[in-house]
Amino acid sequence: MVVSSNGKEKPKVSVIMPVYNTRRDWLDLAIKSILRQTYRDFELIIIDDGSAAATQQQLSEYRDARIVLLRSEKNTNAAIARNEGLKVAQGEFVAFMDSDDISLPERLERQVEYLKNHPNIGLLASRVANANHPQKAERLLNRKHSKQIECDLLLVCNVFCTSSVMVRRDILRREGIQFCADCFVTQDYKMWLDLVGKTEFAKMDEILAQYREKKPDPRREMQEEIARRVQIEALTRKFGVREDEARMLISFLRCRQMPDDGNRLLAAMNHTIEQLEAGGYERKYSEDSLRWVLRKVYYHTRTWQGQRRLMHLLHNNTLQPNLFCRLWCLITRGIL
Repeated sequence: MVVSSNGKEKPKVSVIMPVYNTRRDWLDLAIKSILRQTYRDFELIIIDDGSAAATQQQLSEYRDARIVLLRSEKNTNAAIARNEGLKVAQGEFVAFMDSDDISLPERLERQVEYLKNHPNIGLLASRVANANHPQKAERLLNRKHSKQIECDLLLVCNVFCTSSVMVRRDILRREGIQFCADCFVTQDYKMWLDLVGKTEFAKMDEILAQYREKKPDPRREMQEEIARRVQIEALTRKFGVREDEARMLISFLRCRQMPDDGNRLLAAMNHTIEQLEAGGYERKYSEDSLRWVLRKVYYHTRTWQGQRRLMHLLHNNTLQPNLFCRLWCLITRGIL
């Protein structure tokens, strides 16, 4: 790995951006969106992860003393590239950035200000919008408490866009947390789950980044399986949920795989809630996360038979999903 550094004093923020053969115009927008930030005290660590000559040439054309360029002779994956960036990062805060996304001009300034005013927060994200259709902005759920966000991460899905995340570097180093190379398709999600219990989380109700909507990935099934695996691991390792119960619950929530015995699903759900409660998570937080993802299960169940099975599952009595939501799902899926 060849490192080119500017040798200046330690910056407040290190922005880490892995690059691998990114489309030229998208890469230019991504880099310039960082260089044109209103907050100036940062370094931009670009990791060229074995790109072709054209991308290498493009990266060499930028003349800014804040850029630290690392190059790998061969392509690895984004997780390994980001970890190389973390090794050389000097900033108190680390901001992550994908090479095809865009950071809005005040992103670093607003996030640094927030973290300075909230010393208990170790990971901060923001709302994001679609880079091609900026009017399509992410809707922020009413997640005011870190514990609620953590329950969403544990029970629902990855609720953070990587290009909107800023973390305190000392937490990563103190806890020995980095991106998981084996989970390269869900590397960011695995890191957020590893941080559960190590720090507090927050998400700003501001759009500070724009993301590129990716093409359908042929590895999607593998991605889903790895995402389920890291969720199950977090529930079993951190909270003592039985693996068979965690697998049943997550398979139902993510894949809508309904077990033959609804009593077993209810028992798995209740035991998970109890274990989270014993770990310091109020029941209302885990139930709210489950209720949120259950609405998705209803919405994506496309047959009347499947909807009937859902309506008769015993967990309805515990979570009390909204009747209007269930009717709306039946209508919009063409079942009624």
